Amino acid sequence: MKPTFWMLIVAVILITAASCKTKAQKDAEDYMSKVEKTVKENSPAKTGRQKGSGTIPAGMENILGEWELIKIVGDQNGNHVMDGEEDKNAITDMKDYLRLNRNGTCEYSIAKMNGSFDIVTKDDGSKRLTMYDGVGAECNHGRYIISVTDKELVINRRMGGSDFEVFKRK
Repeated sequence: MKPTFWMLIVAVILITAASCKTKAQKDAEDYMSKVEKTVKENSPAKTGRQKGSGTIPAGMENILGEWELIKIVGDQNGNHVMDGEEDKNAITDMKDYLRLNRNGTCEYSIAKMNGSFDIVTKDDGSKRLTMYDGVGAECNHGRYIISVTDKELVINRRMGGSDFEVFKRK
């Protein structure tokens, strides 16, 4: 009876180990499937430009072209309006570059990085400018177009505070 008992114990251990391994494998496969699905959903398409469509709301066509940053104005009272007193304290020694093209591509920063952009009209009527880098990752957050003319572009950047970027046409 002893050998039969030990054989039964060994068989139970082997079956238990095999079923545990199978469950662990299944859990790992499920996890990897979820990871692959998340990566696929959040990765940019492999064709052409990544993300930004370059859609431009009516009346904003003059935003296309090359822009050079001329000053940054701190929104000291946080009202998202560039007040005269705030403008007097503007920082004017900053340099930056922005080029928005009709086909939805863009170049930005002094290093002239390539990417794409979208302008989306929010429910409150504000226009949000979102730019994406070459692989489709959003590279600027919280930028809203305050005004755009043939000569000047003013963007309100809202990130942990508020300031204004004033560009002139290059």
